Amino acid sequence: MAAACRDHSESELAGRGRSAVRGMAWDHPRARGPLEAISGEWSRESGVSVAWDARPLKAFEDQPLDELATAYDLVLIDHPFVGFAATSELIAPVNDWVDAPYLADQATHSVGPSYPSYTWQGKQWALAIDAACQVSAVRDDLWSDANLESLPDTWADVIDLAERSRAAACKVAIPLNPNHAYCAFLSIGVSVAGDMFWPAETQVDRAAGRESLEFLRQLATRVHPASCSGDPIAISDRMTRSDEILFVPLMFGYSSYARRGFRPRTLRFGNAPQGGAGILGSVLGGVGLALSARSTRRAEAADLARRIAAPQTQSGIYVSAGGQPGHATAWDSPSVNAQVGGFFGATRYTIERAFMRPRVSGHRRCPRKPLSP
Repeated sequence: MAAACRDHSESELAGRGRSAVRGMAWDHPRARGPLEAISGEWSRESGVSVAWDARPLKAFEDQPLDELATAYDLVLIDHPFVGFAATSELIAPVNDWVDAPYLADQATHSVGPSYPSYTWQGKQWALAIDAACQVSAVRDDLWSDANLESLPDTWADVIDLAERSRAAACKVAIPLNPNHAYCAFLSIGVSVAGDMFWPAETQVDRAAGRESLEFLRQLATRVHPASCSGDPIAISDRMTRSDEILFVPLMFGYSSYARRGFRPRTLRFGNAPQGGAGILGSVLGGVGLALSARSTRRAEAADLARRIAAPQTQSGIYVSAGGQPGHATAWDSPSVNAQVGGFFGATRYTIERAFMRPRVSGHRRCPRKPLSP
């Protein structure tokens, strides 16, 4: 049976049988496409059906894990859930269902801190099947038509561009709904104070925090009105379906929008802006694939998860079906980059320096990998 992807209420889930492996994704082709394609292949080989449901991006960011682990075998999670996953016993440690050589390969080929973002108390709690961070995006055709010079490299340049385009038809935008305003605050703070913005087990640097908030206040008065309620999907869709937005300095990058034919127009992605001291700030995103400790199809679900995260899958069908892989072999591949307008090569510098959000109170940070621009 081919994999399916739909939305269902909790009551509907409770009344359904558990004959299939069931998974919960989030509602975007970047998530659904590769999961459906890989699951379809796996189902034909294993004889086990797979059903993927989808939730909106907001629910992916906020929905409690205990609502999902009881209803699904596989769940896509954001790394801030890892501390709770480890203490709640809702998620089976990856070490229990993946062998050491496989995990060693995943760790070696982590894109930025994606793999360690799912490490907690000496165990792994999800496979980093999707890697992302906040980056910049531009509509090259609109930029050329506006006769503008080089793209903004610093936050001071961003403010200048936003002011100059304030009364123009094509404006600057940035996702500022609550979750993404928070992430922008973190990124700008890191660009101001570097690793000292929020050291492990301490508080945010107050001076840098005030500077970040003041900058966001100024920027919010100069950007496209859709910014105030927008998330990266909404802003990217608006940017590629209309001619209202020419540049976004910071949002979680979706390589889908760099693919020709995905939307009427394509975006070109680049590194995040730097602060005055030349420090680049960006928040880590991406997705981890977790196995419910309450799964009634644990062996089959684990086998499917290992298939999804495998390097040959990540560099192959995962990308061709519209995914944004988490394995570095895909990010480093010229053929993979050719499918997405060079997205991975153009944003690699940023993701290697991405800031990891808190996973529990008194969160721990992963060291960034050194990399030359």
